[in-house]
Amino acid sequence: MGLDIRVMTLEAKERSGFAHRAVAGVGLAGLGLAWAVLLVPCMIWLAASHLGRRLQPLVRRPA
Repeated sequence: MGLDIRVMTLEAKERSGFAHRAVAGVGLAGLGLAWAVLLVPCMIWLAASHLGRRLQPLVRRPA
C-alpha cells in the first residue's frame, strides 16, 4: 500500500475548470430564477396596492 499521487495534465485541468464554471453558471441562473419567482408576485401586489390607493380618491367623488 503506497500513496499514489497523480499529476493532472493541462488538458484535464482545463476540462475541470470548464465544468466548474458551467455548474456555477447554472447555479447562479437557478438562484436568479428563484429570486424572480419570489419577488415578481410581491412587486405586482405592491404596485396594485399603490395604484389602488392613488385611484381611490378619483372613484369616490363627493356627490
